[in-house]
Amino acid sequence: MSSLKHIISFIFAVVILVALVLPVFAIQYSPGVSTGQYVKYGNFAGSGPGYETFNDYGFLNLQVESVSGNTVTLLSTGQFKNGTALPGNGTTDVWNVETGTDNGTPSTQGPIIATNLNQGDAIPPPNTYSVNQTADRTYLSTTRSVNILNVTVSTPDYNSTLSYVYDKISGMLLESTSTTTTQAQPQPITSTYSYSIIETNVFGSTSPSPTVPEFSTTILALAILVITILTVASIFILKKNR
Repeated sequence: MSSLKHIISFIFAVVILVALVLPVFAIQYSPGVSTGQYVKYGNFAGSGPGYETFNDYGFLNLQVESVSGNTVTLLSTGQFKNGTALPGNGTTDVWNVETGTDNGTPSTQGPIIATNLNQGDAIPPPNTYSVNQTADRTYLSTTRSVNILNVTVSTPDYNSTLSYVYDKISGMLLESTSTTTTQAQPQPITSTYSYSIIETNVFGSTSPSPTVPEFSTTILALAILVITILTVASIFILKKNR
């Protein structure tokens, strides 16, 4: 009977540990950039209706104007290859990496996400997307840990596949590709675009202290579940033996 009491006490201890640990390991959606940092995109390519103009893009630069709490203000500047300004040149957008909003409006696949997310972690807005993969990739001769978001959208009118690669530490977008095929008859029409980073100063910054664990909270929950199941099984075996 004494052993049974010890096992039951252990179960209660595990439950209390879960209650205390899970909040600590909850995902914290914080910016990983600081004022003055920037990412410059180039290598623009496009084909198909609506995307041919991508071939005329020279560059697009996103610079961090300010960081306040979970919000990052980005200044957008850019030019076509002929030197004229891109649409939206000189505008600013306030991105909230915790709510996934652009100037207060929910927006998916933005140019920035929270720092130090891991595979399986949700990307705000809520109930939209999650990091599909965390991997190492080389950009500008520098190997970086990146978070990859792959999105597939299917409708009666078109099918789209999109890929976004974010720098894990800064949360800034490094490259994007998209392919859209219409359901038009008799001949479907395919449009594509792509662009990638050509210059930045975020790679040279000191890595901020991790704000989320290096492993998913799902793994933590599964580990605790296994321990609990094994403990309950031990109780039944002990009762049977007695």
